[in-house]
Amino acid sequence: MCSVSWWIDESGYQLFFNRDEQKTRTPALSPQSFVLQGTQVLMPIDPVGKGSWISLNEAGVSLCLLNNYQGKTPSGQLTSRGQLVKQLSNAIGLAQIEWQFAQLDLQQFAPFTLLAFELGNSKVREFQWDGENASILYAQSPHFSSAVALDSVTAYRQSVYDELTVTCADDLLLFHSQHHPEQSHFSVCMHREDAQTVSFTRIQASQNDLQMTYVAGSPCMHLTPQALASQSHGFQDNGFQEKVSLVSGSY
Repeated sequence: MCSVSWWIDESGYQLFFNRDEQKTRTPALSPQSFVLQGTQVLMPIDPVGKGSWISLNEAGVSLCLLNNYQGKTPSGQLTSRGQLVKQLSNAIGLAQIEWQFAQLDLQQFAPFTLLAFELGNSKVREFQWDGENASILYAQSPHFSSAVALDSVTAYRQSVYDELTVTCADDLLLFHSQHHPEQSHFSVCMHREDAQTVSFTRIQASQNDLQMTYVAGSPCMHLTPQALASQSHGFQDNGFQEKVSLVSGSY
């Protein structure tokens, strides 16, 4: 269950992601820096699957993953979809991602939608796997996923997006903070008895700046200017200098 939107202009792109999860799921770890086959990557880590749902690398390429709950899950033992983000996050361009995607044994993954962003490219790639067939499309903002009432959730969140006058990237912060007290299970910042929006991630990519901002907790309560300023991480931050090999699976 997630909501993703983006803003692309001549300076680069910005990606906004609400992660919705079960309240019982172990909280994710804040963004960490890794080196994967020579490419430095920033990503938060899900302690359950040992992977991630969103990444940014030093080439200005970003990935984000949405589960496709309506697809057909393949039989047999499955690999966490978060490992897919980790596996592809070293790609230095969309062409490389397309090539790597074509080599994957998708039967090891439950259905998903993977969005890929490339600095200097206004077209966003959408890699789909429904459990039976794979496809590569061009994506339009916004995108949603939900395990419950997907059509109703999508219609409601799309209406919120359509009613919002988006004139700059910062306007999308309001969208991802949207919480309707009487429609909390449909809201972009979602609240249900069993699940809720557990974090917000913003990626900013331009020729002069690459950074990931990660705010834990529900955006309607925690997405403040102070949080955005204090939780922003770049590749030169002192806290992100340790280089750890993702190939070995160490953290």
